[in-house]
Amino acid sequence: MIKLEYGFKASKVLVAAGLSTLLSACGGGSSGGTSTETPTTPTTPTVDINTEFADYLTDLTDNHIIPSYEAMLAQAQTLKSAGDVFCALTSPNTSELQTYQQTWSSFNSAWQSIQWLKVGAVVEDSRLFRIQLWPDENDAVSRGVESLLLEQITVTADDVSGVNVGGQGIPALEYLLFPEDSSDSLINASDKAKRCEVSLAIAQNLVNISDDIATDWQASGGNYRAQFIEGTGDFSSVVDSVEELTTNWLEHIEIVEDSKLFEILGEESPGNYQDAEHILNDESLLSIATNIETFLTIYTNDDGKGFDSILIDFLEQQSISDEITISLTSVSSQITQINLDFDSYETALADSEGREAITNLVDEMRILIDLIDVSFTQALDLNLGFNSSDGD
Repeated sequence: MIKLEYGFKASKVLVAAGLSTLLSACGGGSSGGTSTETPTTPTTPTVDINTEFADYLTDLTDNHIIPSYEAMLAQAQTLKSAGDVFCALTSPNTSELQTYQQTWSSFNSAWQSIQWLKVGAVVEDSRLFRIQLWPDENDAVSRGVESLLLEQITVTADDVSGVNVGGQGIPALEYLLFPEDSSDSLINASDKAKRCEVSLAIAQNLVNISDDIATDWQASGGNYRAQFIEGTGDFSSVVDSVEELTTNWLEHIEIVEDSKLFEILGEESPGNYQDAEHILNDESLLSIATNIETFLTIYTNDDGKGFDSILIDFLEQQSISDEITISLTSVSSQITQINLDFDSYETALADSEGREAITNLVDEMRILIDLIDVSFTQALDLNLGFNSSDGD
């Protein structure tokens, strides 16, 4: 990504008024004196935009980014453990399979909350795509999994890491845990033992990938945290870190609006459900809700230093902050209502009221995108880098 350097001139200086000292002098047999006022040096440190950005990055990293990667690792470990228990059963039932399936959903949810960030270890060694290849335009998921099922040897995580990226992550496990054909179920498939074996290898691969990413952010590991909040290493400055983060944030909002919603909505009922993110277990709307919830977290930083507080308290841009907050809140409310009104994405896409609700959500997200891309970046004097979702 090509970044632009610039100087940010906005600053606030708090000046402490000096107290004058009365100086008197006496001499000879006469009385009288003179006085002068000596100003003191201000003692309050200067606060500038770099300090504001550094505080924001520190709070977001410690309160959202690192905990999200730690949660992702924990859920991956739970997924693998649940798989071990299930695959050890001689005659598993539907309820026991559902327990295994639920751990897949929990891991996917953990991933969706941090899917937006594309810096650090997650973008190295194709980890981003190894975790989740989507859209899958060339059936890479099915090809990758089927190749593993044909292996005569016992499939391990190392074997999984060697196949195409489609056979390594969340969609690959979805393919095995939620098969389109019930005859391929882990309960009654003729090769259910092999399918269980491959599912465990994929789960372990996700544990390994999640561990690599989480470790990279720790001080005892790669200490990517320090690079990110200090603007060093991969970044040329603290402002560069914020610009990269904002680019990732805006790009993912556009991905949700366009790839996850608008393209799936299509021009008419029943839309293009076959291209949705999770068509086998139909958790697409839940993933979108998680994405949108995270967008609000990125902006407000929950109880920490947020972009909203920088705009309001430091830059005195209350109206811009309010517009963005209102738009983010509206988007969040709309996806929540859609999830309440419809039990599946497929149902919503085929229903006239569902399609209207999705259309309204897309429209509001486009307003949000414009607010961030124009008003937000101008107020903070940010120069965003190349956005891969632009199609440029």
